[in-house]
Amino acid sequence: MHPHDPRELLKVWESGVQASHTQRGLLLLGVALPQSDADALARAGIGHRDAWLLTLRETLFGSDVACVLPCPACGEHIELTFGVGDIRAGHAEHGQICEVSAAGSTGRFRLPTSADLLAVEHESDAQAAERLLLTRLWDGPGPMPPTQLPCELADAAAAAMSEADRQADVLLELCCPACNRRNQAPFDIAGYLWRELDRWALDLLQCVHVLASRYGWSEDCILAMSPARRGAYLDLMGRA
Repeated sequence: MHPHDPRELLKVWESGVQASHTQRGLLLLGVALPQSDADALARAGIGHRDAWLLTLRETLFGSDVACVLPCPACGEHIELTFGVGDIRAGHAEHGQICEVSAAGSTGRFRLPTSADLLAVEHESDAQAAERLLLTRLWDGPGPMPPTQLPCELADAAAAAMSEADRQADVLLELCCPACNRRNQAPFDIAGYLWRELDRWALDLLQCVHVLASRYGWSEDCILAMSPARRGAYLDLMGRA
């Protein structure tokens, strides 16, 4: 199905079972960029990360994407299919700064990285986490942001960063078949790809369990087989 060693992918999956969303994104980025060290991966912008995760997704599972999202208006499930290329967008350059003005205040903010998201993920309150993140991203004027960032300035900063790093903020167009309302919903490639990897890993381990139980082969021996050979043995067991 893909050129990556299933044993290595299983190690990545195992490392991320108890990990946070941001940590899983970094684990996946490490698969996409195996020559990069952990610090470099953590310092990469979110749009840069997601661009590589889209490429990894194509490599692992193909370019066609299918997902089911709830309608924000009525809750009806909406089935969507699209290609990876349909959600590719520009991403910001490393170290890019956004300067915004609102409510008589001005501020400069750098774009967030995975390291920034890791630093605020202990905050259970979404609004508190967002304010803490903006404090980390502050780049002036002055060495520190105001004690309380004006809401208008915070909103302007979020909008500016979204526009500057569009790959980090992908929105899907929804048209509900039940209520006919049109809405938008965010698409998170890191979370989506991790769920796919999780299903793949559990299916592969089920295959290992069945073949090991029948033939007595080791896990390493079974994983070293090609998917076609593992499937052929399963077919033979079914015929028997």
